[in-house]
Amino acid sequence: MGLHTIRLYLEPNPGGVYTVTSPDVPGLVTEGRTPAEILNNVQEALDALAAAWQTVGQALPPALRPVLVDRPQTVEALVSA
Repeated sequence: MGLHTIRLYLEPNPGGVYTVTSPDVPGLVTEGRTPAEILNNVQEALDALAAAWQTVGQALPPALRPVLVDRPQTVEALVSA
């Protein structure tokens, strides 16, 4: 996969764990405690979803289709204090 922009929603759960979903990527659900763990788990989930979609012949959702890297990109992050 290349560079993509997707929204991630983090829902806090007891014990400091966040459930992560995305309205841009159907089926993306993962969890994590720290920003680094969340980003790693999101990447693993995206890789698994992409492989599954390829296996069944389903196209990637628009948010995961390649974007031009020669134009400005934005990155949004949610940080919990």
